[in-house]
Amino acid sequence: MAKVGSLLGSGRLKELEADNRTLQGEVAARDESIELLQKQMERQQEEHSRQLVELQAKYRREMADKEAAHQEEVSFLKSIIQKAKKWFPLFQELVYMEKLCLKVGFNERQTATLISGKPLFYEGELYSEEHRRKFTTEEAGFQVVKDPKDKSKLALAINGQLIGE
Repeated sequence: MAKVGSLLGSGRLKELEADNRTLQGEVAARDESIELLQKQMERQQEEHSRQLVELQAKYRREMADKEAAHQEEVSFLKSIIQKAKKWFPLFQELVYMEKLCLKVGFNERQTATLISGKPLFYEGELYSEEHRRKFTTEEAGFQVVKDPKDKSKLALAINGQLIGE
């Protein structure tokens, strides 16, 4: 009966056709919405890429600026060290002697005493790099003195005798 009625153009067929057109309109609207969302997503990706490139460029500029500032500071400090070496001929020797005293086993305070040229009486263990072992000292007197063979050099003396001897 429905088939016969559809042939004659009954209201049910018209109703289904109207529903079909409505659904097709919704599908078209959704397709359009999907297309808009895809375009929006592409724009956001492009914006993200652009911002990433800008941030990378900013990072490179900042790093280059910091590197330049660092190089400038290093250059300034090198010039100060060169002046100190020129004005104080034993400056480099004092730096070397400080490293030696710390390596031997003196603490910062003891090393400062020795670098200032004052004698230091010490009892305890000290390390010899030459012999690669520790030695025990009993109330030994240490002092940084000018090397008698080369007055432009400093040496560490133990009880008046140079450490190398």
